[in-house]
Amino acid sequence: MKKNGLLLFSLLFAACLRAQLPNTDIWLLDIEVHNDSIALRNPQNITHRQGYDNQPAFSPDSKYILYTSIREDKQADIYKYDITTQFISQFTRTSTSEYSPTFMPDGKNISVVMVEADTVTQRVWKFPLKGGAPVMVMKDIDSVGYHCWINKDSMAMVMTTNPPTLEVVNVKTQKHHTLASNVGRCMLSVSQILFYVQKQDSTKCFVSNYMADLKERQKNYFAIPSEDFAMLLSFQPIYITGVKSKLMASFPFTGKNKTLLDLSKTGITNITRIAISPDQSKMAIVAESK
Repeated sequence: MKKNGLLLFSLLFAACLRAQLPNTDIWLLDIEVHNDSIALRNPQNITHRQGYDNQPAFSPDSKYILYTSIREDKQADIYKYDITTQFISQFTRTSTSEYSPTFMPDGKNISVVMVEADTVTQRVWKFPLKGGAPVMVMKDIDSVGYHCWINKDSMAMVMTTNPPTLEVVNVKTQKHHTLASNVGRCMLSVSQILFYVQKQDSTKCFVSNYMADLKERQKNYFAIPSEDFAMLLSFQPIYITGVKSKLMASFPFTGKNKTLLDLSKTGITNITRIAISPDQSKMAIVAESK
């Protein structure tokens, strides 16, 4: 994809991102579901340092978390947190910056959005889970902000356009089409159904979905309190969002919202990214604190 005059926007986007870096930590919580009730317990700050720690992703076996961290060298690298041992190790060590670690459908690699050596080009690359050199996934698709695998052959990408657009691309052919405009950064895929956020204005966010096998989508079918969400697959699908210091549950079957936990006593002022482990036992959140 050509930049089409988006260089200035990309640079401003990157500058805005850097301005927000110092205030984010990753917290880990236990999820307990009993019949039709949900409890979140034992919040722990697992990064707890000055700097940028963000974009957590649970491993398929729910044993560890990969996340983006910026340290003294000012580069974004991927780090690994082992849930059992609480040990943190560095997963990537490059001269470029890597964001949004995502486990690939092949079970052998993670994909990232790499800000390449020119500090402008943003493409999807992959790193082997067992270690090794990165490989570019798609040469012709540039200006990627965020990405999500729908299946092994197709990917959804939020592009650094203004407003942000959602593209669906065939990874092999690199052919793509625009699915929606003015979208949120959060996406997730469940059984080859892509869930994403459509924004109507600065205060209204709606979950929409796209069924890749049917090439059909359902627009704006459920309102949620914020653009960052995760899905808890319990007695019914439940959307989890953060509103300031509160973690909220939204129930699409009833249309109701419920506060699960208020973390203001921990000093948390704003919850953004949320991830839920595949075994549904843990939740990771990204939070800004006082």
